[in-house]
Amino acid sequence: METNIKVGVIGPQWIRETMVRCFGLFPNIQPIFRLSDEIKDARQLTIELLDKVDCLFYSGRIPYLVAKEEIPIETPAFYIPLKGAGLYQSLYKLKSKQNFTNISLDGIQDNYMELIKSNLEETFTYQNFQEIVYMENKDDVVNFHLRNVEEIPNTVVITSLKLVSEQLSEMNIINEWLKPTDQDIIVAIERMLLATNQRKQKEMQIIVGRIFIENSCDASEFMSEQQVHTRNHAIHRMLLQFADQINGYLIALSSSEYVFITNRGIFERITEGYKYLPIVDEMKKKLEVSLSIGVGFGFSALEAGSHARVALIQAQEHGGGCCFIVREDRSVFGPIDLIVPMKYPLTVTDQLLISKAEHIGMSAANIQKTMAVIKRKKENEFTAHELSSILGITPRSAHRIIQSWLDAELIKIIGMEKISKRGRPRQVFALVTTES
Repeated sequence: METNIKVGVIGPQWIRETMVRCFGLFPNIQPIFRLSDEIKDARQLTIELLDKVDCLFYSGRIPYLVAKEEIPIETPAFYIPLKGAGLYQSLYKLKSKQNFTNISLDGIQDNYMELIKSNLEETFTYQNFQEIVYMENKDDVVNFHLRNVEEIPNTVVITSLKLVSEQLSEMNIINEWLKPTDQDIIVAIERMLLATNQRKQKEMQIIVGRIFIENSCDASEFMSEQQVHTRNHAIHRMLLQFADQINGYLIALSSSEYVFITNRGIFERITEGYKYLPIVDEMKKKLEVSLSIGVGFGFSALEAGSHARVALIQAQEHGGGCCFIVREDRSVFGPIDLIVPMKYPLTVTDQLLISKAEHIGMSAANIQKTMAVIKRKKENEFTAHELSSILGITPRSAHRIIQSWLDAELIKIIGMEKISKRGRPRQVFALVTTES
């Protein structure tokens, strides 16, 4: 049986009947309405709904923008765009009222109007109110339309605000209030339902993690059997607590290697969006044990397990004591706990980068990984000295890599470093090639 999706619906009072009718076509959706004719209330209504719903659904772009700062990144939010059937309907109604040559608009994006003109092969001109339309600037919107009507012959108005439409109608100005039709709302609900189901499926995706205790054997050489047993028991207990935190299942492969299984949604929440994994620091502080962790995402347990093994290798190659993730698309993310983690693909498909790599005798994957390390810096610039420190190589080796990268036009010289001490100024380089 499919679980109901709880949707918080935010908009004006007039839209309730239409929304109830449209949501009634989707039996697996449970709408929870919070309606107000004051657009500014969208912020507070959003806050009230956050712990009650799976996602948020706004009557339009304006209430969504008003509430946007209050919407957590993990909460899906959607709104009904002012385009499609509603815009076509408004144009049709205006055509029946007057043979216009110009339209004064508000609340509609220019690219939508250009698309409409192209589809209908229309030649009318239009002026668009460029600011976001709020109740507070209603008078500015009215004055904008009045000015256009007075200055440009054969001008009609399409407005996104009901009060503006009512005020213009009282002045006998031909206008249409652009509001979403049932078709627009149904299309928006279908998109929301698809995105929410995909998100739920992704959250339920099984992930596999591999944990390796880096200094297990070295420390054991100086311990008695009792001390080794006590330490291993303490490690096992802490890892069980970690597995409990992530609602996961822990398997001990040996005294130095473990596997855990959980789902992606829980892991994402516990790590605060793959930014924080306390078990690594806790193990180091309490037991002086260094952990390397590899986490694998995949469309099957076999694929996730394979990616976890590769992720563990990436963590160990980075120096250990950290966690890396290999996603289902074989992209690498890590280490967790860095402000700017590295992101790079395991398999390079960029033919230009591959050809340049062949030219300088270095694998494309290693080039891309090295670039990912450099890009963790806030600015895309580095010296040979910094490169040698980042990669853990000698300055001579760093100079050799830099020269080959210059020859292949992977980097460029952007200036000289200012140094206070005596010595030759160092050249500063920047990456030329960027991956998407």
